[in-house]
Amino acid sequence: MDSRTRQLLAVAALTLVALVTHWGLRRLGRRLPHWLARRTGARLAPGMSLPWEGAIDLTLLLPKLGVWLAVAAYASEQFSALRQARTMFLRLVEMSLMSSLFTVNGRGYSALDVLELPVVLTLLWIVAGWLARVLKSHVLQVTGMERGVQEAVALLTRYTLIFVGAIVVLQIWGIDAGSLTFVASVLGVGIGFGLQHIANNFVSGLLVSVERPIQPGDFVKVGEWMGTVEHVGPRHTEIRTLDNVSILVPNSRFLESEIVNWTHGDPVSRLHVPVAVAYGSDIARVRAALFDAARGHREVLSDPRPRVEFRSFGDSGLHFELEVWTRDPRTQFRLISDLNYRVEANLRCAGIQIPFPQRDLHLRSPQLDQLLSAWGQRHFPEVAVNGAAVPTPAAAPSPGGGFEDELGPRSWTDEQLAAAVIRMRSADGIPIGDRRHLLTVYRQCFVGRDAVDWLTRAYELSRREAVDLGQQLIDRGIIRHVLDEHGFKDGNFFYRFNADEAEPAAHPEVAVASRAAVA
Repeated sequence: MDSRTRQLLAVAALTLVALVTHWGLRRLGRRLPHWLARRTGARLAPGMSLPWEGAIDLTLLLPKLGVWLAVAAYASEQFSALRQARTMFLRLVEMSLMSSLFTVNGRGYSALDVLELPVVLTLLWIVAGWLARVLKSHVLQVTGMERGVQEAVALLTRYTLIFVGAIVVLQIWGIDAGSLTFVASVLGVGIGFGLQHIANNFVSGLLVSVERPIQPGDFVKVGEWMGTVEHVGPRHTEIRTLDNVSILVPNSRFLESEIVNWTHGDPVSRLHVPVAVAYGSDIARVRAALFDAARGHREVLSDPRPRVEFRSFGDSGLHFELEVWTRDPRTQFRLISDLNYRVEANLRCAGIQIPFPQRDLHLRSPQLDQLLSAWGQRHFPEVAVNGAAVPTPAAAPSPGGGFEDELGPRSWTDEQLAAAVIRMRSADGIPIGDRRHLLTVYRQCFVGRDAVDWLTRAYELSRREAVDLGQQLIDRGIIRHVLDEHGFKDGNFFYRFNADEAEPAAHPEVAVASRAAVA
């Protein structure tokens, strides 16, 4: 074997080692955050990123880059052509970076100096943000301050560090801060005329952070938008609407217009459900039906108690209003919808009619009455008997006598959930078997995406409802992720029924039924 072949084999072997090392570091970057989360006891919602995941990825980026640079350096040393090309490239880069481009105050600045300044300022920005987060999470939270005060102090600290650090960096770089006075004057004039809206929003953001009319996590209504405050920035505030859409609202609107903050101070709020019934209805039965609809809902607070108000006498019926209290105003529209379903069912069961607009037309003309009666007897003899109208038979009630509840995951009972688990584990259910990922074989598991597909076909659920149902199964300890790293997701993730780990028998239905019976 000649030397050239040995060199090629050595480069190939080193490349293979680099690939394995890169794969191992990537695997470590995925496993280490979850291991740290389990060690620290952190509880994270499904899909939520770990706070130290980005730092671990950034830390492991350096050894990954070092491995491939070592491979490139070794390969270039084995072949003279590559070695010469590397030497020429390094000399060209050195000359390009070190040659003087311009001179300021007798000091020459090269391309490396020009590149160095934005890098240092970027690092200053990152370090200042990191120090502000450390201050908020490890110092301000211990003091028991409100969340809005913590955000304000952290924001001011970050801007102060950036401002002072920028002046120090410019002084070290050779630019006198006093020479920036003219630039600052021009910038002030520009802010006063051309950037007045940006300055207005910036100052408004500082006032919002200090006065705290809104805070991250509040449920607010700004104009036509209603949602949760996600972040209060220096220029705008991010609001996540009920449709899961991010709206960026300028900070000046929070000081110049009316803002409805449902969770400011106390999240408990009252909802109004208007109800109308026909004249002649038993008011006591109406009141009892409305109270029963409110008391039977788990999201309606018992303290303060629900109230039923008799509002007015309408044109077509009696107007009532059901007033209930809730602790989560974000779900107010769904809660009002649920109460409307319950109110309609209770009124129908009590035989109370819901009115509709009616108008009576009186024609005072005896000749016209006789003409219409004669015409009706000739063309529609079955409608009138001795001049009296035959009553139209009432529509037959539906066999069920009530509306069908939505089969969403929130409304399923324990019996329905146990029956769904039995169907999932039956022969016609989701495919369960041994599955392989890389070098590991996972016994008796199923794929989350297959389970979501099966639930959408078997129960006509949406994919989001199917994911919610799977998460309920995880919360109740019926299924789990094979590595306990994820909640239930609509993806290529492996899950296993807990009964399959302890009872790999041929009749899994018995285990599930017994578990449901014990529950």
